[in-house]
Amino acid sequence: MSEGANGRTGPITVAVVSNGNAFSTLMLRPLFESADVRMVGAVLVRIPPGKGGRAGRLWRISRRTGVRYARHKLGTLVAPEAVALATGRPAFLDGLVASHRVPWISVETANSDRVRGFLRAVDLDVLLSVSTPQRIDPDILQIPKIAAMNVHWALLPRYAGIAPYFWVLRHGEPGTGLTVHVMAPELDVGPILRQREVEIRPDDTSLSLQLRLARAGGEELLAAVRELPGSLTTAREQDLSGRSCFSWPSPEDVSALRARGRRLARARDYRELARLIRGDG
Repeated sequence: MSEGANGRTGPITVAVVSNGNAFSTLMLRPLFESADVRMVGAVLVRIPPGKGGRAGRLWRISRRTGVRYARHKLGTLVAPEAVALATGRPAFLDGLVASHRVPWISVETANSDRVRGFLRAVDLDVLLSVSTPQRIDPDILQIPKIAAMNVHWALLPRYAGIAPYFWVLRHGEPGTGLTVHVMAPELDVGPILRQREVEIRPDDTSLSLQLRLARAGGEELLAAVRELPGSLTTAREQDLSGRSCFSWPSPEDVSALRARGRRLARARDYRELARLIRGDG
């Protein structure tokens, strides 16, 4: 065992709670591959699709967001599955944890007694939330010995909530970024540990921006874990007077995005997603 950052001896132990999609998996890969981190558990939160299965869920999403957005969401599920089948490379978190022999469970809610028991049974320094589809109860946030952290796809306190990579393009922002913060019971409001600005390019789509944020997010997550626990004393409280928060886009929001000359995705974005899953550079 070696002495790590902040005087620790040996790697820091981490468990993750996540929806386990391709983008959260890309973010988490650097932690699984780092000698400074020992992944000790994963909780995959898979909300049941409800009536009609996956097709029924997509239909309900299309009723809320429009056909274009629902079709885009379907593409971000199907394309990674195709790459995983063709290459054997894990595209989703269940495959990544299995390849690293990390214990994991699949649940319908992040706040079940099963999750509490699972997390208390592992030697847990840090709990990470990466695209968890539910708020996590306060007592679960207290289980790790050092901290519970979340990574958010925007520069908090602005653009809290769902799909900020869409909303920054919808509103014509010149730039965006990532935030790693200590978790609080409320959504996306905890003290900030790290932030990184990410440029918005003239030809960016929602998907191309999300992919660049995923790569940068992996680097920021790993750096934030390495800086614990010392960074907790310098974490910066959010100025919530400047907070904005968004939910799912409506069909009108998608039309407004397109009116700005933006798109949800282009074919080249799916090729880039496949390249990242394969690990080509």
